Amino acid sequence: MYRFLLSLALTASLPLLSDRSAIADTVELSGGGHLTGQVQRKANLVIVKIDDELQIAVDASRVRRVVTSDQLKPYREMAAKAGDDAENQYRLAIWCVTADNVPGDSQHYKRHHLRRAIELNPEHIKARAALGYTRHEGKWILTRQLMRDRGMIFSAGNGWELPEAVAIEDSQDATDTESKKWIREVKVLVAMVLRNSSKAPEAIQQLQAIRDPLAATAIAGQLEESRGKRSQSRALRMTWIKLLGQFRNSISVEALVKAGVAEDDEVIREAALDQLLEYGASSAVATYLPYLKKNDNKLLNRAARALTWFPDPELALTYVEALVTTHKTEFAPGPGMQVGFGDGGGGLQMGGKKQVQVETLRNPAVLTLLKSVEPDVDFGYDEKAWQNYFANKRTSFSGDLRRDL
Repeated sequence: MYRFLLSLALTASLPLLSDRSAIADTVELSGGGHLTGQVQRKANLVIVKIDDELQIAVDASRVRRVVTSDQLKPYREMAAKAGDDAENQYRLAIWCVTADNVPGDSQHYKRHHLRRAIELNPEHIKARAALGYTRHEGKWILTRQLMRDRGMIFSAGNGWELPEAVAIEDSQDATDTESKKWIREVKVLVAMVLRNSSKAPEAIQQLQAIRDPLAATAIAGQLEESRGKRSQSRALRMTWIKLLGQFRNSISVEALVKAGVAEDDEVIREAALDQLLEYGASSAVATYLPYLKKNDNKLLNRAARALTWFPDPELALTYVEALVTTHKTEFAPGPGMQVGFGDGGGGLQMGGKKQVQVETLRNPAVLTLLKSVEPDVDFGYDEKAWQNYFANKRTSFSGDLRRDL
């Protein structure tokens, strides 16, 4: 019995090639390891005859696969040709995992021949790399050991990382899970409110009582989905604005910044801007300022109106540039003959050309913005006058600039 158990424990290290292996089968064990010999099946057992003196009986439930000697014949022929040449052993290792050259656990055969390659040539770089070695300080060391010595840990999907990075990812996963829970819970509560069920007042109270910042995604989603629709009342939508203002995180700030220009409801729009005054002003300015150069005149004026919540004298010249703007609108071509005029004279053209309408517009919201930083000055839409004013203001000097001649 002792010999039987000892032999079974050593089966994973039995060599793949020997004189008897030419006519042997290979038994792959479900728990790992291989047995090579002549295979017989009896009842629920698989019996492997290792040699004339040793037979091993394995419960059939532990056998993952039996690969017959006939199936391994091409492999054995290739293995015999490889001989004691390291490069040939390496190429055989790659051959084993190419297509279906080796049936069954081809990775087992690959590892065997890679190890054989570095036995024959310890400096075989490709074989070393394939086995997970790297050269460090003149010695070959397993990469996993080197990384562990450096304090790294292996994370599935991301490879080797610092423990701090893994902890952050784990925390983010937990955050995402909680965020999704809030999305489901908020949807249920909103549905109660919209159905005006008997539980609607209680649902509204529960929504208003939310204080967890992880609910920001759910609340921002409700604000976004309800925009431009009449399914939610203004009072309910104002609840989203107030909650987002309390969370004070990047998700809530982004939602409020967008609401500050995207909302058609002026009350909601201004409420969002009021919240940003408390937290998120810098994000609001950074987002709205580029809108002053947009071709969309409606968006431009909304952005300028929003910027009056955050006036900045240092940006005055940027405001001036948006006082009067030129906008192009393209129209689909019409059918039939059209008259075209260009530098070369007039002419007739068959078919339609894309029509472009050019408008130069004054922007009252920008003028209001300018007056918010300079309440005592009004040059109207005279950009030049405004530019000269601010230029003189920046170069003004309180002392006497006159010099005696």
